[in-house]
Amino acid sequence: MTADRITRILCDPLNVRIYTAVTRAVSTGLARIHRASPAVALALSRMASATALLGAALKPDSDQTVSMKISGSGPVRELHVQADARGNLRGYAGDPSADCDISRGRMNIGELIGAGFLTVIRDLGLKEPYTSVQPLVRGEIAYDVAYYLTVSEQVPSALILGTAQETDGTFSASGGILIQGLPGTSPETLEKIEANIAGMKAPLGERLKGGEDIVSATAQLVDGAALEILGSTPLALACRCSREMLAQVIRGISPDDIGSMLEKDHGIELTCTFCTTRYRFEEREIRALFAGRLNA
Repeated sequence: MTADRITRILCDPLNVRIYTAVTRAVSTGLARIHRASPAVALALSRMASATALLGAALKPDSDQTVSMKISGSGPVRELHVQADARGNLRGYAGDPSADCDISRGRMNIGELIGAGFLTVIRDLGLKEPYTSVQPLVRGEIAYDVAYYLTVSEQVPSALILGTAQETDGTFSASGGILIQGLPGTSPETLEKIEANIAGMKAPLGERLKGGEDIVSATAQLVDGAALEILGSTPLALACRCSREMLAQVIRGISPDDIGSMLEKDHGIELTCTFCTTRYRFEEREIRALFAGRLNA
C-alpha cells in the first residue's frame, strides 16, 4: 500500500499544475483518535485530503500552515483540519458520533454538514494570517473547496476526492487530486479535464484500493499529457499541542476563575481538541504559573 504523501506535478503541455494526496493512514488515524462514526470518519477523510492538497502549495519545510474549517447546521456541527508545510496534519469533528442517512448505498455527507460556511486560514508567516470565509454551496467537500479556490482565490480548479471505506468504517484507500489552471490556461483545457473526471469509469477511491498509483490516475485525467514531478512530501498525523502551549492558555484565564477551579478540583485538566491528549496541571504548578497573583 502506498504511503501517505503529497506530490507536486507540472503538466506543461496543458499549462496546469497538479497536486495529489494519498491519505489512507491519516484518515484511519483521525477516525481512531476521535472514535468517529463511519459517516464522520468519511467526512474527516475528505477534509484531510482537501487540506493536504491546499497545503501542497505551502513553501516546503517552512513554518507556513493552512487550516480548513466547515461549520454547518447539520449534526456534525464542525469539521476542522490543519496542515503544515512539513506534511503534518491534525483534525477533529464537532460531534464525532454524528450520523446520516444512507441513500443508494452512499452516505449523504451534505446532510451531515448542513448549511453553513467554509473558512480557510493561510498562515504564511506575514503579520496576520489570510482568512477567507465563504457560504457552503452544496455541503459536498470537493465541490465547495473547488468553488472556493475558483471564486475566492481566482484560481480555476478541478478537485476530486476519493475514498474506499470498509463496513467497519476503516479505510482501504483515501486520496485526492487537485488540478489548477495557470495564467494563460485555456478554459477549454479545464472543461476537458472536468469532463474526464465526470467520465471516470471507476471512482478514485476504488482505483486506489485496487493498487493503482495516483499519478497514473492523474495522467488519464490529462489525456496522457507529459507530467513533470516537482517533488513530494510524506504526510503524517501529528499534533502541535504541548504542556508549554496549554500553560500559556491557563495564564490567559482570570485569577478569579483560576481560584474557583483550584478550590473545586485542586488542579486543572485540559484536553487537546485535535488529538484528545489530556494534560493535568496540579495546584502547585498553577500557582507557580501565576507567581503569587492567586489568593492563598
